[in-house]
Amino acid sequence: MWKMLLRLVNAAEMRRILGWFVASALLQGATLALMVPFLRAFYARSAHLGAWLAAVVVLGVLTVVVDTVAMLRSYRVSVFEVCDAMIDRVAEHVLALPLGWFNAQREAAVVNATSKEVNTLSHLTSMVIPSLCNAFIVPLVMIAATAAVEWPLALIMAVTAAVLYLVWRRMSAATARANEMEDRAAAAAAGRLVEFARLQPVLRATGATRTGWEPARAALEADSEATLTGLRIKGRPGQAFNIIANAAFAAVMAAGLSLVSGHRLDVVGYLAVMVVTSRMLMPLTKAAMMSSEADNARVALTAMNSILDAEPLPEPAPDGRARAEGTAIALDDVSFSYEQGRPVLDRVSLSAPQGRVTALVGPSGAGKSTILRLAARFWDVDAGTVTIGGADVRALPAAQIMAMTSMVFQDVYLFDTTIRENLRIARPGATDAELETAARRARLDRVVEALPHGWDTRVGPGGLSLSGGERQRVSIARAFVKDAPILLLDEITSALDGENESAITEVVRELSAGRTVMVVAHRLSTILRADEVVFLAPAERGARVAQRGAPAELAAEPGPFRDFVEASTAASRWRILRD
Repeated sequence: MWKMLLRLVNAAEMRRILGWFVASALLQGATLALMVPFLRAFYARSAHLGAWLAAVVVLGVLTVVVDTVAMLRSYRVSVFEVCDAMIDRVAEHVLALPLGWFNAQREAAVVNATSKEVNTLSHLTSMVIPSLCNAFIVPLVMIAATAAVEWPLALIMAVTAAVLYLVWRRMSAATARANEMEDRAAAAAAGRLVEFARLQPVLRATGATRTGWEPARAALEADSEATLTGLRIKGRPGQAFNIIANAAFAAVMAAGLSLVSGHRLDVVGYLAVMVVTSRMLMPLTKAAMMSSEADNARVALTAMNSILDAEPLPEPAPDGRARAEGTAIALDDVSFSYEQGRPVLDRVSLSAPQGRVTALVGPSGAGKSTILRLAARFWDVDAGTVTIGGADVRALPAAQIMAMTSMVFQDVYLFDTTIRENLRIARPGATDAELETAARRARLDRVVEALPHGWDTRVGPGGLSLSGGERQRVSIARAFVKDAPILLLDEITSALDGENESAITEVVRELSAGRTVMVVAHRLSTILRADEVVFLAPAERGARVAQRGAPAELAAEPGPFRDFVEASTAASRWRILRD
């Protein structure tokens, strides 16, 4: 855990803080140890009472000063190094990761890392580390002090300390197992909840929300069961730890009384040892509680490091960068798979010429959306090359590819702010006049006029206060604002009604003018307007190009595209008849 912590937090500062807390624990132990001779001198009215009192006061004041400095420095680390710098570090790293890295589970992990895990780690330096230092160091000092008074009592304490250490190790291992189990269940539940939120349109359309969604319910029940099991696993060793600590204190009391009865130990010395020994129980009891907190911190550090260890796609060196001559997109003999042994594309070659619209057509699972994402370099290909303007995308900086590309997908996400600010995400420096022009070209101006506060209307989380067609118009208006030369469209009209489909199809035709456009579509009306069609057919070793050419030419010759056109035409003639 310590090594993982030093990777995330200022290592030099953490070592200094640890040194301050160790010094504080040693001083606490020494101050308590001095209480034995002080109390003896006090009850005996010894002439050395003033010297012992002065020593206790000096060490006590020094302990308070050192502990205060340690706590203030630990608070500074908690606030600035964890709650501030660590969130920034995670955010900056996530921004550098390829878009293909993100899925429901990882999105949930990022949310947990910047909220739950950061909150857990903020307690590490100010609570866990000082408590553990006190729990291990103060008792050792006290054992040494007791040995100077009566070694049999120190022996009982030393044996107890060894047993408690073994129990604590077992307790830590049990806590680690329980926390890992709880964390896996919590991550699975969080991922299912993200999916549940995303799938609301489908779930509501199918009526699944009436009885709940079984995968989400099962994940939540598993999370609850994991939490209860974890509490049972962690509870038993913790109870054993506290029972042994209290039993040891009782044994020291009994042994001390026996020594007093045998006149080996004076009553004042016995009382002094009991006072000091009772002070050991508090740090030991805290150690039992901090075991769980320490492992929570370990789990949090593991989660943080798993995000920070995710590798961004390699960026080309400054002297190895290529220059894109235009915006034509080409795939040359590309093979790709998301997981080992599950190929998606197999030696696919195609091109999307500059200034033309290329439609990707084929059944579900044929890799159409994957091709769009490879063109935008969400991932790197397993074999072959993807080029933009003749330059391999791996030799182009990611920022340059993103600047050249506008993407409009079927599932549009809007931030819970105004329409104006949602458009400015595409180009923060855009003026109000430019936003209004983009809105007019995207036919969004009519939507804005109908909203209660016009441009300043908040769209709600994810844009849920707008309809699907309205969200699509906002997304297309973003593309107009960005004005990028490459346009990637993925099923943007498949879930819309006829009126919205017709309106958005017309807008996309205007947006496509003069740009390199790749569009994934199932609607025949969209496909027939393309300059070229590439029909992809899935196969066991990955999808391949089955046909390519102008829509009219492919529709006239036998093949899968003509079958697709005939099936689409036949479906459009379907009618529902009443008996």
